Amino acid sequence: MSALLLINDDPVQLHLLGSLLEQDHELVIRFTCSESAWRWLQEGHVVDIIVLDLHMPGINGWRFCELLHTQSKQGQPIPPVLVVSATYSGMDAEELLADLGASAFLPLPADPAQIRQQVRKLLEEPIAPKGFHAWMVSSNVSEIDRTRAVFENRGWELVGWQSGTQMQAESTLQTPDMIIIDDPLSDATTDNLLAWCKREYPQARALVLSPQDGVRRPSSFMNESAVYLPKGCDPDTLMTLCEKWCRERAFTHVEHLLEVRTSDLKESEAQFQELFEMLPDILVIYDEQRLIQHINTSGAQQLGYVSKDLIGASFEGIQSPLVIGSSDNTKIGMEDLCPKWTEATLRRKNGTDLHVEMMERTVRFQSQRQTLFVARDMTARQRMAQENATLEQQLRQVQKMEAVGRLASGVAHDMNNILTAILAHASLLKVQNDGTNSSWKAGDVIEKAVHRGKELTSQLLGFARKGKHHHVPVDIHAVIQEVTGLLGRTVDKAITLQTDLKADAPWVVGDPNQLYQVLMNLAVNASDAMSDKGDLMFQTSNDTVSSVQASHIPGLAAGDYVVVRVTDTGDGMPQEVQAHIFEPFFTTKELGQGTGMGLAMVYGIVKNHHGYIGVTSTQGVGTTMRVYLPSVLYDVPQAKVAPVAMRSEGTGHVLIIDDEKAVAEAAQAILEYVGYTTTIRLSGQEAVDFCQDSCHTIDLVLLDMVMPDMSGSECFTELRRMRPESKILLCTGYDRNHAVQELLNQGVVGFIQKPYDLDELAQVCADALKQTASAEPCLSGSQT
Repeated sequence: MSALLLINDDPVQLHLLGSLLEQDHELVIRFTCSESAWRWLQEGHVVDIIVLDLHMPGINGWRFCELLHTQSKQGQPIPPVLVVSATYSGMDAEELLADLGASAFLPLPADPAQIRQQVRKLLEEPIAPKGFHAWMVSSNVSEIDRTRAVFENRGWELVGWQSGTQMQAESTLQTPDMIIIDDPLSDATTDNLLAWCKREYPQARALVLSPQDGVRRPSSFMNESAVYLPKGCDPDTLMTLCEKWCRERAFTHVEHLLEVRTSDLKESEAQFQELFEMLPDILVIYDEQRLIQHINTSGAQQLGYVSKDLIGASFEGIQSPLVIGSSDNTKIGMEDLCPKWTEATLRRKNGTDLHVEMMERTVRFQSQRQTLFVARDMTARQRMAQENATLEQQLRQVQKMEAVGRLASGVAHDMNNILTAILAHASLLKVQNDGTNSSWKAGDVIEKAVHRGKELTSQLLGFARKGKHHHVPVDIHAVIQEVTGLLGRTVDKAITLQTDLKADAPWVVGDPNQLYQVLMNLAVNASDAMSDKGDLMFQTSNDTVSSVQASHIPGLAAGDYVVVRVTDTGDGMPQEVQAHIFEPFFTTKELGQGTGMGLAMVYGIVKNHHGYIGVTSTQGVGTTMRVYLPSVLYDVPQAKVAPVAMRSEGTGHVLIIDDEKAVAEAAQAILEYVGYTTTIRLSGQEAVDFCQDSCHTIDLVLLDMVMPDMSGSECFTELRRMRPESKILLCTGYDRNHAVQELLNQGVVGFIQKPYDLDELAQVCADALKQTASAEPCLSGSQT
């Protein structure tokens, strides 16, 4: 980034140009007074570029350029200068630049992009300001040297010749601004040389040092007479005349076009005024008495006024009493080196406060010292920042839930392996003893405890979203009726159950068992929130979520939904509780009354169904849980009665593949009890090596899905390659997820979920052995 010096006596142009150039430059130093700017530079400050107005009181643009080239401190670099003017049309710009000594020129108004581009170009490829050039022809070499010393000291370049013929022969040099002829010449008359100069360099000015005491003789030169001065005239006098003529030439161009430019100037002023009025900021100019001289339309509207109502009014009228008298207007001419934006409060016409970001600086407006006040409404910015903070918090919550879900999934899998060994041996204890035996009673207690643990791991897997691969059409109304039917027999009679099922299309695709768990869990939580009595309401509707609505709710996609609302009239929840209700193990219930997994499971199941769950709660009023599930159109299916599974005896050889030895031995104990012979292998590779021996007859393979080194899927592929006719039964501590479903599609004959008891394993193995190639796979365990 670079430092830019901006000088313009018009506060409106100064503000517009400054705001524009601040987009590209780290530091924009502003001055309304060119004298103050010059003093600032003389103090040793250095900038990378100067943007300068041409017509200003005091030191005008031309004089400022001249000072840069003649009065700058020794060794101080001269930055590129961009001259701007609203009174010059831009015609003959190259010639005008030569007189000004600037690097570039732009007429105003100019396209903002053009201004920024020109400044960038000068910074990247600085154009050295064009100096002034003079030629001198004199037979007196010492006179040439004396004059050259004075001219070069003032920033000019002077080339000297001792004869007119020599000057004409070497005239391919830089075009001269001045031609000095020291009359008489040894090889040409002055009139002939003037005629040649007029023909070759019509824009140059002629000055003749005459031996006839400076008598002016008629000689047309750009419709002007050449100036005659006494021979031996002081070079300082020559220099003064040359500088005066260059200045006059520059302003002659401007004045020549002034009449033509007047109408254009009025139009450009109107354009600047329009731009000033169109700015969304609040722009106020007030005088030393703090009376408002001008305010833009947008600013007045933001404060509830019409612009004309504020002209001449006191600036304190729009300031909050807390900030009145805080402005510092002691600076004259020099703007703050860096804009100092501070937060403040303005007072609207209706008496309400408007929070803004503001800055003030002293300017010269209408030839008076005044203050420019700029303010920007912070309401929208603050609201956006608050919304962004909310969205970030929601995103962090989603990411945290996903991380905890992965942890819960692994915990549930390992727990199911442990429970499998316990449940299998508890089942064996019961079948090997009658009901009066203490061993049977011990097995029954263990079995019941394992089933409670199984429910907990099922909830963990539901939260972890390792299920919902049982894709069937589900009538939400039927699920609600099933839930309310059970609740009617179990909840306190003081709680009134109500339904308002208005969804015309109540069908969704998902797992009916999981959706039942979701609604039952929400209903139980709602009834627990009503200690004495109250109303528990189930409502449904079909809602369409637009993309605009979805963009404000992380996790909710645009589309058509069946929306289920479960509302209670309980105590409600404070905001700090609502922020954590879907976290696993978070509960507000007393120790022993809740695990904190209910709503975590609900959250996981709903997300796995591509849905959304939200909560609205008011303390003392109640809570509404909203569940959004994607809706589908579906015909009412015919209900099917599931057959009752009976314990099966079995024969044959079963290969048990599981990396958990305790689990493999538990399966072995059950299968050998019901009549099978078994072989255990503790890894996929061991099983593959075993099957490579064709002497081993294998009727059924019980294959674990999750194993190190070789996974269940990889092992299945190898076994099918070696023994295509083999029947393989999958077993896993996870739910029937997409990986299981993919293997079922590839020819796996069945699936059983850990933990399982004797009856479940015996039945699924018997069904698998009876299965034909075209039959559906036999399934056992949770299908969530």
